[in-house]
Parts: sequence; C-alpha cells; structure tokens
Amino acid sequence: MEYFLGSAITMIAMFVTTRLISFNKVDNKKDIPRYSQSHIHMLILPLLPEIRKYKKKMITQSSKHEERTNVKVVIMDNKAYFIKNGTFYCADMHGTEIDGANATSVDTMAMDKVQLDKMLFIMDQLRDGNKDDSGDSRNK
Repeated sequence: MEYFLGSAITMIAMFVTTRLISFNKVDNKKDIPRYSQSHIHMLILPLLPEIRKYKKKMITQSSKHEERTNVKVVIMDNKAYFIKNGTFYCADMHGTEIDGANATSVDTMAMDKVQLDKMLFIMDQLRDGNKDDSGDSRNK
C-alpha cells in the first residue's frame, strides 16, 4: 500500500507540475513566411524585366482565322490605306465609313521622296508583326 500511495502522490505532483509549466509557457511561435515559388516571385517581381516584351504571340486557330478574314487599315489625312491580296490600296473616307468600292491601288513609281516616305511609314504600320512580309533575310 505504501508503494501505491507514493506512486499516486508522484503522479499527482507530475500532473500539477506539467499544468503549471504549460500555463506559464510563453508562445514563442512567430509567423514564419512560407517560402513557395509564388512568394519568392512576388518578392523579386520589382527586379524582373517586363515579360510582355519577350513573350511571343501565340498562333492559334482563331488568330489565323482573324488574319485571313480581317484587313488592317491605317487612316491618315482622311484616306484609308490597306493591303489586300498583296496590293497596296487607298480609299476615301466618308465620315467614319470607308469607301471600299472606289479603292485604288497606290502607284509608288510616280511619287516624290516625301510621299514615298509617308507610304513606307504606312506600309510598316500595316505590316507590323507579320513574318511573311519578306522584310528580312531570315538569317538568325
């Protein structure tokens, strides 16, 4: 019996001691940031160059369809300039409407240097982004 009484007192003393220690324990846990790939990316984002400059345009079925069906138009000096079937056209504007029925092909042989530079600027704007315009040697 004396062993049982000693064991019971020891168990009670251990229980009380652990309770006192756990109540007085200071919570030293700090909010440690989770180092994930997205967290690190957000930290270094101001140091990264703008990614849209280096991102290539995706070629999809819808973008191919849009290129086949739509025509790019540059409006300058109340005239609309566009390229259709490999020919450079000029059409008059009536308010906000383009008179496509009376479009004429542009004759660049009879132009002076100022007019020719203007037409080259317009053509560069129309061909912006096209890889099939034969404008480079393709030696990359």
